[in-house]
Amino acid sequence: MKDSVQELAAITAATDTSTSGISDVQGSEWLKSILAAAKQRMYFMQFAHETEVHAGNKDVSIPLATTNKSFSDDTTQTSRTYTELDNVSTVTLTPGDHKYGVAIAETVVRTSQVDMVAFARDQLAYDMAIDIDTAIGTAIAAEASPAATLYGGDADSTASLEAGDILTTDLIVKAVRYVKANGWISEPDRPLVLFIAAANEEALMKDSQFTNAAEYGGNEVVMNGEIGKYMGVKVISTEQIPSDATWGGGALDGHTCFLIKAKVSYAIAWGLRPRLDSEFDKETAAYKIYMDSAFATDSLQGGSIVLIKVLDA
Repeated sequence: MKDSVQELAAITAATDTSTSGISDVQGSEWLKSILAAAKQRMYFMQFAHETEVHAGNKDVSIPLATTNKSFSDDTTQTSRTYTELDNVSTVTLTPGDHKYGVAIAETVVRTSQVDMVAFARDQLAYDMAIDIDTAIGTAIAAEASPAATLYGGDADSTASLEAGDILTTDLIVKAVRYVKANGWISEPDRPLVLFIAAANEEALMKDSQFTNAAEYGGNEVVMNGEIGKYMGVKVISTEQIPSDATWGGGALDGHTCFLIKAKVSYAIAWGLRPRLDSEFDKETAAYKIYMDSAFATDSLQGGSIVLIKVLDA
């Protein structure tokens, strides 16, 4: 080679003000990792009642007490009144299969400076986690017999919502009243929890009544996504709650927030907890990565759930 790269650069600099003369011989250094996109997190799972469907069974039935019975109080054995226990119901969960996969050509893996197999595994695990959390949120919002369904402002339906009918502290207080009226209270291991979206969080953060009250004690356990505690209720901000863009006459954005009782309001039953496997397929000369799971989710005690339908702005 007549001239070195440095000599070529010097010649080019002396004869041309552009960099076109050396661009073809300039190296490029690659970082061997991919900068991850912003990730959502799993928030509903931490408050779910979890159970397993053991091998040999296709589903699991969760017994529920529909009410608390009142028994006759008699004074003698001969006058004793026997009360029928007819307040037991069940919710049956039948896990369904969920199978994801990625195939990466061996040539890509061999020649790439980025660990594409590790990247694929991470993306599969993340997507399944969000799908599971979204399924839980959808199940809660679909509860047919909640303790109450509340609306922003003076609306009594999503169609009558108007601009400005946003989440307020008054709605939170009202939701708590309905849940407590059914006998559900906040406990250290099973607190009352309010799930909201980022738009609803913005509304609360502009409300001094919320920000002044949402202070924590030194021993308070803060859960994933928690932005504060109000009226004894943990407030969790997540984008996995249902949204709608057709409220208020058909053109306004809103979310269905909900107040629930942790470990009571909803459940997830695992037939197979998320499992990640991989193999090299010689026939196709590709690395195949598998993500498998089997689960079902549903609401349980409707009386411990309050749906709150509000606009984003």
